[in-house]
Amino acid sequence: MNVFGIGTEIIECVRIAKMIERHGELFLERVYTPEEVDYCNGRVSSTQHYAARWAAKEAVVKALAGRPHGIRWNQIAIWLDNANRPRVRLTARAASWAAQCSIEQVTVSLGSCRTHATGFAIAFSAIP
Repeated sequence: MNVFGIGTEIIECVRIAKMIERHGELFLERVYTPEEVDYCNGRVSSTQHYAARWAAKEAVVKALAGRPHGIRWNQIAIWLDNANRPRVRLTARAASWAAQCSIEQVTVSLGSCRTHATGFAIAFSAIP
């Protein structure tokens, strides 16, 4: 596999908290999948989890060079596997764009603290 692209993002957790406070369900539906909302709401520091997922989604969009192709945040799902590793699931335009680019895998790393969250993504393609 070859690296198609990389992406990274950092965000202040308070920025996501303000977006949720200001726009509520509309913001959550535009950015997160229902499973992500359930996961984040079930955590003590839900804002940090929301922010980390937002940063990871933005990093994935950058790694896929997907901004001009209409990829939306809620078409990228960030979830944890049984070993507690973050994984990426693409749907709709994100999935079709990845297929068009022969993307075989997107890996992601996320992190957060009280004030900031980060995401880093690498998209791997079968084509050099």
